[in-house]
Amino acid sequence: MFHIMRNTKTRGTPGERAAAKEVGRRLPDGWSAELCRDSSGEPALAIQAPDGRTARLVLRSRRRVNPRDIANLLCQSGGFGNELLVVAPFLSPRSRYLLAEAGASYVDATGNLRVAISDPAVFLEGHGEDRDPARQPRSLKSLKGTAAGRVVRALCDFVPAYGVRSLAQVSSTPLGTVSRVVSFLEQEALLTRDDRKQIASVDWPALITRWVRDYSVRTSNRMISCLEPRGLSYLPQKLATLEQYSVTGSIAGPGIAPTRLAMIYVDDADAAASALELVPTDAGANVWLLEPYDDVVFERTRLIPFRSKEQQNIVVAAAFSQVAADLLTSPGRGPQEGEALIDKMKKTEHEWRNAP
Repeated sequence: MFHIMRNTKTRGTPGERAAAKEVGRRLPDGWSAELCRDSSGEPALAIQAPDGRTARLVLRSRRRVNPRDIANLLCQSGGFGNELLVVAPFLSPRSRYLLAEAGASYVDATGNLRVAISDPAVFLEGHGEDRDPARQPRSLKSLKGTAAGRVVRALCDFVPAYGVRSLAQVSSTPLGTVSRVVSFLEQEALLTRDDRKQIASVDWPALITRWVRDYSVRTSNRMISCLEPRGLSYLPQKLATLEQYSVTGSIAGPGIAPTRLAMIYVDDADAAASALELVPTDAGANVWLLEPYDDVVFERTRLIPFRSKEQQNIVVAAAFSQVAADLLTSPGRGPQEGEALIDKMKKTEHEWRNAP
């Protein structure tokens, strides 16, 4: 039920004034919309028909409205949604749906609008944005996940300077995600940006160390443990039969210790085990077949001679950044080999870091 009473004018907030103006602009000729106060002194919008009939919608103006807030807004209005007008800078599709389901009206600053009144009969509707144009990207708290891994790899593998857009292109990662990762790493003092916001330098050894706090070769990838009964020297010839693979870990590392475990990225671990004639095992494994966290492990690969049979080459995971991260998170002497590899990378940076 709408209350008929003499208007008590009010100036209202800028958002309320803008909402009143937008509703008035959409009303037919002879109708008017004016800010006022209702009988309890609450801010309201009075909508008047040409014959003098007036309905008042109680205003609820908020800086932010989430779907979970709708029930509380309705409760504040005594549960009468058809007497409520919600005003906000932005209302999400879900928030608008819940308000409409309750019979409530709404206006946001992007052009989303719904005014439904039974007496005098009014129905106005307008469509604006479905995504909040003012919303800031959520800040990162870790480097977990595929996208973060791609950006980390690219920052290690490519020499600055370059912008966020170029980084997004070379890492095949959405621009918004790259921006969030870069902002996080800048806060962590792992990279610096110049006055034009271009990435000027990357502390790639510290970045790899930071990455492995959230990444692990054993848990970030699907892994099956296998045995090559005849020994690892028989692997290169077999690997050549696979359509796609890349080795990582000790085989691709600095060679400070005999290789007792071969870690190999493959598309399908079960199919690769069969093709390579390996025996799945829970104990005594000398091969790990890894279904990768992301196909980036197959990008920017390189060929190196297999140590025990130098006439045969094997495909090694890109640059050294992936191999270092995998060694740092592998068992046995892996972490020590990872540190040794990073020391080697520091001395040969010009050989493995390229322009994007």
